[in-house]
Amino acid sequence: MRFGTDFILENETVFRTDEKLLLLLQHDHKTAFDEIYQRYWEALFAYVVRVVDDRDDAKDIVQEVFVSLWNRRFELNDVRSLKAYLFSSARYEGLSMIRKKSVRTKYLDSLANFFSEGSDTLNEQMDAGEMSRLIDAEINNLPAKMREVFILSRKNHLSYKSISEKLEISDKTVKKQINNALRQFRLKFSQW
Repeated sequence: MRFGTDFILENETVFRTDEKLLLLLQHDHKTAFDEIYQRYWEALFAYVVRVVDDRDDAKDIVQEVFVSLWNRRFELNDVRSLKAYLFSSARYEGLSMIRKKSVRTKYLDSLANFFSEGSDTLNEQMDAGEMSRLIDAEINNLPAKMREVFILSRKNHLSYKSISEKLEISDKTVKKQINNALRQFRLKFSQW
């Protein structure tokens, strides 16, 4: 492959400017992507972990930034600064995750209030009873492991860490099981 006066061989390891790496990436050059990844992964991770305050989430976000970079490599003609593009992407993904967590937290708070609040009138109690039966039916429709994790979290009020120790699974698995259960509830309840 030839760009300007430089000959770039597939296995050649030379320091390249961001501009040259971006140009190579736009021409489907895998080693350019690898070099970008090596150059920016750590800095992006440090940046994102300060924003989201969760190492696993930060790793997921940085991974998503690089997946997006690779998937969009042929569409980067207007990018003037690779570094600015990567950090902007990381900021966008981080803010998106924070927004999703905020919505999820509001939903969980609402669900928790539903489970913990009592009603004063008979009609409200009947409506709450019907809603409780519907929720219980949906919980029973969850896959066994997801149901167990959800019940330990939402009805027994155990932390992710306590659940992971009790069930001998990772915190991340607990988190994913609960998120998947809530996603199923949202889909089902949005249809009513």
